[in-house]
Amino acid sequence: MRDERKEAEQKLIDSFSRWEHLYKYGGQDPNWEDGCNLNLVRNHILISRRKLEELQYFPEIYNRDVPPEVDNKYMARSDEIRKRAKQSLKTYLADAYYLYLVENATRISKKQNENICLSDVIGYVSGLKSFIETDNLVRMRLHENPDRYLDSFKLCRKELEKILHEPKSEKLGQLSIFDFI
Repeated sequence: MRDERKEAEQKLIDSFSRWEHLYKYGGQDPNWEDGCNLNLVRNHILISRRKLEELQYFPEIYNRDVPPEVDNKYMARSDEIRKRAKQSLKTYLADAYYLYLVENATRISKKQNENICLSDVIGYVSGLKSFIETDNLVRMRLHENPDRYLDSFKLCRKELEKILHEPKSEKLGQLSIFDFI
């Protein structure tokens, strides 16, 4: 019984800590605003409190006020996210690897493009532009640290260069429609 009480108490402590962290710094959820996650953690707090009541165990943390419900659209660090997203966009638009991809995208076939995900990688930039225009903070947050996307530009360029520098194989016989794709 003692272990169960301590476990329930620790869950409540962890939930309060998680709620405070989310409220101040936000989360990393790529699909949901911080408000949704805060309200979910608030529910965990309520469940943990009920568990302590069932166990008739009332440690100090039990007496702490339950955090308020927040607007589901709430986002921590909104201004910071916007600022960093705009900086990332500038970084992307000036990146030599990205510029190379854009310049040479039409030089390969549709199938080759799909094989190296070229359109997807180039789309990171147009996607970020759209997120900024529509003030989509959840998606802008994905671009706060541009390194992940810069690495994608670099890797995709290497793959594109391989394709562009491969010798063209000469085919004998009739061309098929797929030779033009």
